[in-house]
Amino acid sequence: MKRKLFPILVIVAMLLAACSNTEEPSQVPEPAATAVVEEEEVVDSANEDTASEEVFFTDADEPCKPFSLIDQHLITPFSGFPPVTEDDWVVGPDDAVVTFLEYSEMQCPYCAQLEPLLIAVQERYPDDVRLVFRHRPFPESFHDKSILAAQALEAAGKQGKFNELKNYLFDRKAKYADNPEHSELPDDAFWGSVAKDDFEAWLEDHISELGLESTQFFKDMYSSEVINKVQAAADSANSLGINGTPKLFINGYEWPVNRRDLEIFSIFVHLIKNQEKEYNACPPNVTQSDKDYSATISTTKGDIIVDLFVDIAPVTVNSFVFLAQEGWYDGLPFIATNEYALTGDPSDTGFGGPGYAYLDELNADYSSDNTGKLVTFNLGPGINGSAFFFIKTDTENLQGRTIFGEITDGMDIVDAFELRENLLDPVIDRILTVTIHEN
Repeated sequence: MKRKLFPILVIVAMLLAACSNTEEPSQVPEPAATAVVEEEEVVDSANEDTASEEVFFTDADEPCKPFSLIDQHLITPFSGFPPVTEDDWVVGPDDAVVTFLEYSEMQCPYCAQLEPLLIAVQERYPDDVRLVFRHRPFPESFHDKSILAAQALEAAGKQGKFNELKNYLFDRKAKYADNPEHSELPDDAFWGSVAKDDFEAWLEDHISELGLESTQFFKDMYSSEVINKVQAAADSANSLGINGTPKLFINGYEWPVNRRDLEIFSIFVHLIKNQEKEYNACPPNVTQSDKDYSATISTTKGDIIVDLFVDIAPVTVNSFVFLAQEGWYDGLPFIATNEYALTGDPSDTGFGGPGYAYLDELNADYSSDNTGKLVTFNLGPGINGSAFFFIKTDTENLQGRTIFGEITDGMDIVDAFELRENLLDPVIDRILTVTIHEN
């Protein structure tokens, strides 16, 4: 269990700790008013033990509180952030739930790495994700062809080929030996090392591959309209203090974690979409301590009968029963490995929840053979929600998680779930319904 859960826990740690992104700095001087230096936090050695103690989000005094993981990251919108307008270059629907907006430029190596990832997440969620590209051109003293490349993109946009040329220039900036599509191309197919004065000739030799009409392209590229638009983009970026690329935003917030790949982008998309399903308060009391509770969890593989430990984990069981009666679990997918089967999260990430979190309810009586137990998947001390997992193998290390039930019939059903390691894999097995039995 510990080994298999580790990758998920690493992502949780990343999500719970906001970090800065890797960006390529410019050589544009930052105005003193926008230059912020954060002091390093120093821990007093005399209070080292106190500083290292875990802080519980909920406890006996506050057993349940509103909680949404995405709200821990998207806290304050970027100040002065210009709204998306018809002058922006956009891919995806206007009513998309998630907007990724980047300030970028063609000579930035990090931008070239990010672009395919953003394209991939938009293609994966075409109805939910919108991409917005904004120029952040640099002076010639830093990137000699940055301004010219931005003007070229605008010229291509006038012929309906902005994205085609953007993707082409990113791909053809440098020849990479590990890219099989580059291996057959001659060295002069790449423009990164081309002198600024030869960049126009390089473009003229290659833009026909994209169906661009050359005469009109260069007329537009050097037009006052395009030159002024690119300069206005640089001025806007400077006024916002955006002095590095790529600068990534999600729904008007700075990208909050120090990781950029398809999986983490997908997690944020799913979590943001899941927010509309969340409750805005903790659940009412729907269970009684003097009654016994069990549940039939009907799945695509068959029924699983579970006994719920209301006497040991009353808050956990109350949440489970409430959500089951609300139909929360109906249709939810499983993420299954050889050691556990995780479910209960509509975002299909393991990190989504019902809009509230409740306390840990630990008990030493259930710490040896835990095969068949139901365990909460908490996101930190006192941050339990709707996600839980069935344990498929004997393990003693549950890393401080709450055991709130056990399988009395149907362990073979859990073992029969198809392996599915993460949300990028297609969904195979699901919960159909959860029926609560009260005695």
